[in-house]
Amino acid sequence: MIACYRSAQIARVIAHRYRHLRLRDEQSPHPRVPVTERELRTYSAPSFGESDGPTFLLLHGIGLSHREFTGLARHLSRVGRVVSFDLPGFGSTPRPRHRLSVQEHAAIVLRNTARLGLGPVVVVGHSMGAQFAIEIARQRPEAVSRVVLIGPVVDTRKRTLSAQALVLLRDSSLEPPATQLMVTADYIRCGLPWFLTEAFAMRDYPTHLAIREVGHPLLILRGEHDPIADASWCRRLAAQAPDARVATIAGHRHNVLHSDPAATAAAILDFVRATA
Repeated sequence: MIACYRSAQIARVIAHRYRHLRLRDEQSPHPRVPVTERELRTYSAPSFGESDGPTFLLLHGIGLSHREFTGLARHLSRVGRVVSFDLPGFGSTPRPRHRLSVQEHAAIVLRNTARLGLGPVVVVGHSMGAQFAIEIARQRPEAVSRVVLIGPVVDTRKRTLSAQALVLLRDSSLEPPATQLMVTADYIRCGLPWFLTEAFAMRDYPTHLAIREVGHPLLILRGEHDPIADASWCRRLAAQAPDARVATIAGHRHNVLHSDPAATAAAILDFVRATA
């Protein structure tokens, strides 16, 4: 009870900080850089399987980087090529001059996939990355073969800043130590101002409406104990898509792709084979 009360207090403080930083961000010029195609840091793992295997495009969540996909990329590369980016302002990619919407992030990713000559990809997005995946499939449906959303956001019943902060705190405190370390390191590198700036774009994107325009085979994947993308939200989201199914990995939380990359890869590959 005390822990829940303290988490709620922290969530309210973070929500207040969101609003404060947004105003400061809009009013104070920052030494930022423009985002161009060549400024996205790209990480690619060649396929160790068949030469005609699928290409997997991995899109990380808010505050994180390609590092959350290290284990998953290793498993997926056994059957196909794997490509991931550090998206603008995250990981080793420079911070943009202004806030980017989900639509702008998707457009930047698409320019990079075109530059790399990638054919139709299995796009895999985690958390906010799931929003990028949906938007990529909407903007360029011919560039995508299948869509995988891992722990998608934002639940329409938890759209306030304080609600999002509260479930994030609940989840983070119970993730495995190795996952906590990865997340903390990436959050520190990202920095609070940019994290909170992009949190507004994440909150404002209508995932539940946009998914209706994704006609590709679609998998929603979640950890059993994920409070951010809970079972009810994932079922409701799947019901909005023309061709969607939901799978759950037992015993894991929001960062299931990092805490159990083998099970995550197995679920994705089962989905790819089933929709071939």
